[in-house]
Amino acid sequence: MGQRKFLAASVLAMLSLAAPAFAHPNHNAPAPLAPWQQASIWPDRIITTFETDPTTSFSVTWRTDGSVTQAVAEIVLARPDARFDLGATRKAADSEPLDLETIKTAGQELKMTWNAGLAPVTYHSINFDGLQPDTLYAYRVGGGDGKWSEWFQIRTAPKSGPIKFLYVGDAQNGVLSHWSRLIRAGYQKMPDARFIIHAGDLVNRGSRDIEWAEWFKAVGFIHGMIPAIPVSGNHEYDSFGVGPAQRRLLSAMWRPQFRLSSVESLPATLRETVYKVAYGPDLDIFVLDTTSEDLASQAAWLDQALTQSKAKWRIVTMHHPIFSSGQGRDNLSRRNLLLPVFSKHKVDLILQGHDHTYARGTIAETDPQRPERAVVGGAEDVAMMFVNSVSGPKQYKFKSTRWDEYAPSGVRLDRFGEGTQFFQTIEINGGTLAYRAYAATGELYDSFEMSKDAAGKKQVTKGPAATMEQRTYGPNFPYRDFKDPQ
Repeated sequence: MGQRKFLAASVLAMLSLAAPAFAHPNHNAPAPLAPWQQASIWPDRIITTFETDPTTSFSVTWRTDGSVTQAVAEIVLARPDARFDLGATRKAADSEPLDLETIKTAGQELKMTWNAGLAPVTYHSINFDGLQPDTLYAYRVGGGDGKWSEWFQIRTAPKSGPIKFLYVGDAQNGVLSHWSRLIRAGYQKMPDARFIIHAGDLVNRGSRDIEWAEWFKAVGFIHGMIPAIPVSGNHEYDSFGVGPAQRRLLSAMWRPQFRLSSVESLPATLRETVYKVAYGPDLDIFVLDTTSEDLASQAAWLDQALTQSKAKWRIVTMHHPIFSSGQGRDNLSRRNLLLPVFSKHKVDLILQGHDHTYARGTIAETDPQRPERAVVGGAEDVAMMFVNSVSGPKQYKFKSTRWDEYAPSGVRLDRFGEGTQFFQTIEINGGTLAYRAYAATGELYDSFEMSKDAAGKKQVTKGPAATMEQRTYGPNFPYRDFKDPQ
């Protein structure tokens, strides 16, 4: 992890102008330590991600206490034999220490008061490469003195064929108590998902260890078997300093616990928060960091990356929505910069979070000579589909104007919801993309099917009928701002 260590150090050094005090209004006090929060010599917080080509590789990250400075991992082809593990290959992991109480940068110390009492930890990671496509592997990771995790099974990406995956918006609050139900329901609905997109605000305070402890506990073994594609949201950033000197910095825990692709052409502050996942030849996923102040570099990179993309389907995922569904939460500057890039390349699907509501809408593919929407036989010509969703219990009201003010952009709101946690399943099979939005109870709330021909023309038809009525606030769904454990 030499390069990754250098990257983390260089990012902190670049941001060392921040005042050496941590400023956040409320909740600065450390939380009581849960017995499952403390690190030990045994591996925990095991998560798989993509750093390189998913058809031939996958990455794993895990944590131990600070006494473990070196770790190993083993991998073997998964077989039905009881002793499938015989003949496993062992590889040394990259290891990176992290002081949870203090970030040291350029001679300054940034105190993390809410992590007071937590001992230093070590994050370990490895990229298993040279694997066969669409093949089931078993792996395990080691802590100190032969302390091993259980064996996990994971399948590499196919070179062709169907792709299934899950997408969730903000978890953020009530993560262990309430979000756990939702993410596990998603796994039950699509246990053969190839990955999970988390569209930002995975936790409420990105530098607070107890919140990540809850996030990893809520997901459990799932991320050891189904890789995550994490998106950084505004709550993965924290405010340092006060007054004019205040700066928002990405949590120091982000890069150690997620091993992701680093785009060398981007500024160091954007690496491992802005990246591309090419999942086989049919799907390219582009991840943006819309909390970063450097959106111009991202827009330029995205424009170039979309131009070079040969995938049949292109998906962009980011935290702040292009078309906001919350009162007073419009993202005009982001829309002005990013929407022209999306429109130029007719991005198929934009998956977002942030607004703690559900919203889905389309921009139609129109003929300049006939600007009205073309609907023939129940199929509508479309250019792009936008989704905002929320998976956690913290919910907002949808603004009364819906998306009316965005009409000049050509977007139309097709379905919205309030007061409900959702997960989404997406399946791509050749020229067809099937989308479903479910409540935590497994009831279908929204769906559509998008088809694309060889020339790139897209049409959308309605999917199966929803089994739920329109969800809005009412006597049974009062607003509550969920608080995290103190």
